[in-house]
Amino acid sequence: MTSDAGLPSEPADIRNLDELLEVLRVSDQRADIELQIQEGRRAGHPVTVLVKALAELPGVTGLEALRASRRVVELLTGARWHMMRQAREEGSSWSQIGTALGMTKQAAYDFYRRNLDQQDATAAPGTYDSDRSRAALGRNAGQ
Repeated sequence: MTSDAGLPSEPADIRNLDELLEVLRVSDQRADIELQIQEGRRAGHPVTVLVKALAELPGVTGLEALRASRRVVELLTGARWHMMRQAREEGSSWSQIGTALGMTKQAAYDFYRRNLDQQDATAAPGTYDSDRSRAALGRNAGQ
């Protein structure tokens, strides 16, 4: 199977956010313990307890962690988009939204607009409320 760019595509990750975050947590924990083992050995300290702790952790490869990281970003980006729509529906300005996201109002508006355009281009008909999402754009980007 290949993607539109001609690159091999990854199978869809159907794990939920908690499961994905656990993969990332274990990956970080494994890296931390591995570093402690290296430092302990260099310093001539016993590392038996650390080696045992590492062996007891589930195995997580770098690629698994990267895939989990990619999926977490996808999920959070989708959630951000919906939260932006909610904030607009509640009366927040693009300036306020941009400030909340640590970006300019124009960058926030552009992010929302790009994601809306992508939804319109790729979503199956009836899977989301395009009119509602477009209404959140407001009459102008400065609103």
